[in-house]
Amino acid sequence: MSLDGLRAWIGEVERKLGKRTRVFLALCAIAIGIAGAAVYLALDARSDSVSESDVQELQRELEAQGVGGGTGSADLVQLEAEVQSLQAEVDRLKGNGGGSGQGKGSSNQNQGGTGEGGSGGASGGVVPEKGNAADLQKLLEEAKRQSEENE
Repeated sequence: MSLDGLRAWIGEVERKLGKRTRVFLALCAIAIGIAGAAVYLALDARSDSVSESDVQELQRELEAQGVGGGTGSADLVQLEAEVQSLQAEVDRLKGNGGGSGQGKGSSNQNQGGTGEGGSGGASGGVVPEKGNAADLQKLLEEAKRQSEENE
């Protein structure tokens, strides 16, 4: 083996070793950066975390509001009473749909304006009565919906 061949071989090994060293240093720098970011995020998460005392304080506040602040339950009771009264009125109107409802219907027709072409008679008295029952039914459904939303 000649001396020139050995020098060429050693030069090639040094170049490969230099490349590997640079790659290794770059990977070390990236790893240190990632470790620093992980430490920062861990400290940030620790400072933002909720402690047991915070949870207990919040529980005390909720219990105090539950005992002293009964406004939500009062609203619910009021809405339930309204729903019951509307249901009773709808039932009453459904029960009066026969003979006595015609008198009410004709007075409602006179207040309503044009009516149904001025035909009058029994059918003119019943149609407005059904309209009132439908309006009450809509009010009942709306009150039920509001009651469900408050729950």
